[in-house]
Amino acid sequence: MKNILQRACWLGMLMLASCATLPDEYRPHTVGSLNDGQTNNGLVIQLVARDSIAQFGKPVIFQVVVLNTSHLAFWIPQKPQQGFFWTAPNGRHDCYFFDREQVRFFNKKDCILLQPGHSMVLPGLVDTADFSYPGITEFKAEIDVAQNSNPELNPFWSGRAFSNSFGVQLIPYKLPGRVVLSTPAPDLSPHRSPPVKL
Repeated sequence: MKNILQRACWLGMLMLASCATLPDEYRPHTVGSLNDGQTNNGLVIQLVARDSIAQFGKPVIFQVVVLNTSHLAFWIPQKPQQGFFWTAPNGRHDCYFFDREQVRFFNKKDCILLQPGHSMVLPGLVDTADFSYPGITEFKAEIDVAQNSNPELNPFWSGRAFSNSFGVQLIPYKLPGRVVLSTPAPDLSPHRSPPVKL
């Protein structure tokens, strides 16, 4: 019996110790850009929002800046596949899914030769119609480019690159002020009917 109690006591202490060391769930707390993003084969993605405050039901409009930080020029699609990830104020993660291509034949007219130090700007939009948690939501953009099978476009950038995180303050949608026209209140005082002559 003594051994059972000792084991139970040790197990309880281990459980308490493990619970004490669990990190708190991350919750966004900064409006604006949080970091510089990740570099992948000479490509950096920078995410910038037009406004740092947005209302539920209205889209958050971004600019996704694709920058060539290498010392070589490379081809890249003018409209690469683009995704968005976000962390809600309560710590919940969500994203926009898209079909990923492994290999694709890219035409020259659909691509751009991005020179070293140059960038191109892509539009980005996240619909907030289904968002329901007010507060700061952190967004992150992704660029995904399949391997190019067109030998004329060489060197060609392919792979996945992720942007910096960008916090946007989401607020509930406010209805515009309603104009109420005043109407005269009905007369509810008791009325006496005129006397009846016999």
